[in-house]
Amino acid sequence: MDRKWLPAEPKTIGLYLGARADELRLATLERRLAAIASLHKEEGHESPASVAEGPLREIWKGIVREKTRQQDGAPSLMVEDLRSIIEHLPRYSSSDGGPTGRLTLTALRDRALLLVGWTGALRRSELVALTTEDVQFIEGEGVNVYVRRSKSDQEGTGLVKGLPYGSNKETCPVTALRQWLQAADRQVDGSFEGDIFRRFYRGESVGESAMTAQYVSTVLKRHAESAGLDPEEYSAHSLRAGFITQAIRAGKAERRVKEHSGHASWETFNQYVEEAGTFQDNPAKGIGL
Repeated sequence: MDRKWLPAEPKTIGLYLGARADELRLATLERRLAAIASLHKEEGHESPASVAEGPLREIWKGIVREKTRQQDGAPSLMVEDLRSIIEHLPRYSSSDGGPTGRLTLTALRDRALLLVGWTGALRRSELVALTTEDVQFIEGEGVNVYVRRSKSDQEGTGLVKGLPYGSNKETCPVTALRQWLQAADRQVDGSFEGDIFRRFYRGESVGESAMTAQYVSTVLKRHAESAGLDPEEYSAHSLRAGFITQAIRAGKAERRVKEHSGHASWETFNQYVEEAGTFQDNPAKGIGL
């Protein structure tokens, strides 16, 4: 990212943590922070990597909280709850200055973020890394999303995921993505190119860079709470887990679901299969209790 690395600013370390949090374990992140601190000390600089206090404290607490939640198994966001979240997204009122009753610009971005993330079974790092060059709309079919690199693809060969049109316009990932891109294009100078899921500045001013991977959880939690769900129950991983669980329960071929999710091993993927199937053909059902 062309940022100065020695001495590094805490903000740079925060960006680094956000970029690596999905793919590295907590212990690995701690070792890397220790290495950064050690190098700065050797070179006579103050460490920018302290998470005990200062600007990194809250970032680190968030990563620890979400990592712990993922390890404990953040609940899957099932399609019924996803629909409810989309239904409760904020809309302009007569006093806002926007088109009354229509989704706000932020809501258009968040709807596309949640639906593309869920339908694509994307990791949060993959989701925020998407650019306009990574999507291709296919007339009558949907949209192809190119994941350039993921946790299970360290060689960077990439993976193309096809997202088909949904049966409901409000929850269709293809329509949601197209509408967000069109709305964003009208808001920026020139054409809207590069990072798709960008941060906002000063209300609904579209920024030039992507939101952080951590912020995906913030978006989901905020809208989950508006829909009457417990925000503390969910993390960005709930999107990916929700799609996989829903697809398996719907009888989709496990091989195809695994290919779509991009899991490298059956061992990890089968954890979803086991959880999704606990009530399918359950031997305790219908035996007279």
